[in-house]
Amino acid sequence: MVHAHQVQKAVNAIVRTIHPISIVLFGSVAVNDTGNDLDLMIVIDENYGSVPEIQMAVHRCLSSCYRQFAVDPFVVTRDALSRVSSQKSPFLRTIVREGRLVYMKDADREWMRQAREELDTANYLFRGKYNKGCCYHAQQALEKGIKSRLLKKGWELEKTHSIARLVALSQEFRIRIGLTDEDIVFMDSIYRGRYPAEEGLLPFREPSALDAEKAIHIAGKIVKSPKGQKLNPNV
Repeated sequence: MVHAHQVQKAVNAIVRTIHPISIVLFGSVAVNDTGNDLDLMIVIDENYGSVPEIQMAVHRCLSSCYRQFAVDPFVVTRDALSRVSSQKSPFLRTIVREGRLVYMKDADREWMRQAREELDTANYLFRGKYNKGCCYHAQQALEKGIKSRLLKKGWELEKTHSIARLVALSQEFRIRIGLTDEDIVFMDSIYRGRYPAEEGLLPFREPSALDAEKAIHIAGKIVKSPKGQKLNPNV
């Protein structure tokens, strides 16, 4: 049997050897924290080398792990993964639904890049007076921005959308976030209210332009535009 706490040993061995773009844990260990083997999807750059060569390198670097537990590595190039994803592969849908990202190259920078993109989108929607969409993307910008800071400190990524949870984790890592309790409750209510049947800021009322502006302002405390300027001139 293999347990979740043994994952990092295999991940570290792979990262030291082939420097992948990302590694995703899937299968029984990802879902139940224990299983008969460790299922890993290893995404590599297509220019790094051929898949058979990389598979052999992975096999060799995992030799010490094989003495303790079974590992089933699945190597795929980023381009191939993109092509298969567009074909709506049932196998990949399962990985996306159940998988757990356990390694990403330059993870903190990638998450901050995505956070800036979310904030750009929020501002674009604000200018178009799409207040609901603006609020949602501002919340996503804030969430990803905080995760970026946590990852830079060595935090192991977990699936959570709770700003309250992420702020609490930031305190443990001694990261100054600068959000008030009101900011936290407001941004969490946006995520909970993203669907009509859920409680939160929505659907009791559609968000106003002031709500959207407030959401952008809060996200901007963590996420800055690439040039450092405020994206929304009204904030």
